Amino acid sequence: MKSKLISFPDGHFERKKPHPLTSLMINTLLDACEKQKEGIRFGPTDIKGSLGVLITRGLIVRREVAINKHIESLWQVSPEAIEMLKVNGISVTC
Repeated sequence: MKSKLISFPDGHFERKKPHPLTSLMINTLLDACEKQKEGIRFGPTDIKGSLGVLITRGLIVRREVAINKHIESLWQVSPEAIEMLKVNGISVTC
C-alpha cells in the first residue's frame, strides 16, 4: 500500500476566532484599565488574575514613553481589549 501526501491550504488549521474572555480576564482588564486611567503604573506583579494570558493575547501591551527625557516602558490596555469589552457589553475608557 502506498502512502499519499495531502496538502492543506495555509491557515487551514488556524483558529478563526479568539477564545472569548473569561470573567477573570474581564475583571483583570477592568482593574488594569482603572489603574491606567488614574495614571497608576501597573505590571504583572501589581495585578492579580490572568494578566499573563492577556499579555500573550496582545490585550495588555507594553508601550515605550519618554518621561523626563528618559524612555520608560509602561503596560497599557490595548484598543483590541477595549473592543472585546464592548462586545461583552462593557463600555470603558482607559
